[in-house]
Amino acid sequence: MSLQLYQTKVFVSGNVVEVYQYGLPIARGYERSTSSTPSISDYDIDLETGEILSSPEERKLSSRAQSNIRARNNLRRLALMNFTNKSKFLTLTTKENITDLEQSNTHFKAFIRKLKKECKDEPLKYLAVIEFQKRGAVHYHMLCNLPYVRVEKIRTLWRSVVGEGNIDLQRIDHVDNIGAYVIKYMTKEDADPRLIGKKMYQCSKGLTKPRELIGAEADKILSQLQQNGKKIAYSNSYRSKHLDCEVVYSEYNLDRQSNKKQNLDDSIISKMHL
Repeated sequence: MSLQLYQTKVFVSGNVVEVYQYGLPIARGYERSTSSTPSISDYDIDLETGEILSSPEERKLSSRAQSNIRARNNLRRLALMNFTNKSKFLTLTTKENITDLEQSNTHFKAFIRKLKKECKDEPLKYLAVIEFQKRGAVHYHMLCNLPYVRVEKIRTLWRSVVGEGNIDLQRIDHVDNIGAYVIKYMTKEDADPRLIGKKMYQCSKGLTKPRELIGAEADKILSQLQQNGKKIAYSNSYRSKHLDCEVVYSEYNLDRQSNKKQNLDDSIISKMHL
């Protein structure tokens, strides 16, 4: 695979557009060099950030932090891409102090199989964050496209696999950024040691993935957003310790634009998904 350099990267997740602008060219696509002279081919490149990890020590130290960042970003973008504030938010807890993640995930999957039978009009889509309570028990916060089902029915299904337990079903129609809402339940800093080497969330098959663009394609999208007067919902800049350069992050939430400009939003989004 040939080496590709870029300084702009864009993620499109539903109506949220994220833009990364790097102070130095970022590398993507490389082959291991057989030469004894070190080159860019002799370094590992982080697939999420594009940053170059120049030593085994750096790679080891950054592994946990980077995996946590990737999990949070993947979760946030999947939520934005596949759900809206018309979706349901379901929390599943147990009375028994079940701390074994494998056992708990077995219960969760059994519950999902039962819940799918209640979705007759369309397949069940879900995205569930795994979290540990203070007592150590595993519980789940689940975003889903669940149709109308009585709360008592859902509680009965959950208790049929875990014994005594409870559920909390919430409406989230007040939320305008589903991704930000769901990741607040993930560990804020380093990954929970109980989740190291394990999946930090569960999701249904076939979820639509966000679109990623780099280089000229990303620059074109950014230019379209700016030309159409799209406002930045959030921005931040930081210095990359691996690249020793500034990174500027900008987020556009097209749902927050005025209704008069919605036709422009639709046009931009359609071009992004070509």
